[in-house]
Amino acid sequence: MREVARQTDGRYKLGPGTLYDNLQKLLDQGIVEEHSPRSPGDDPRRRYYRLSRFGRGLLATEIARLEGLVREARLHLKIRPERA
Repeated sequence: MREVARQTDGRYKLGPGTLYDNLQKLLDQGIVEEHSPRSPGDDPRRRYYRLSRFGRGLLATEIARLEGLVREARLHLKIRPERA
């Protein structure tokens, strides 16, 4: 929740219900997976999650899609004459 607030400069605040509902959906779809704490500083009482292999592939596909949209937008902007 703090990371979302940080990344959006406080414009978006994610509540625990929204966070955990969406996390459960991502788990159910196999996009994220729970994993055990790895480093000595990790709190054994907390749950840790990471993207699954499927989730990483899905993310890569989405990045490529968005890059294509940006590429098209840039081409479109170069073709259109500027308005005064």
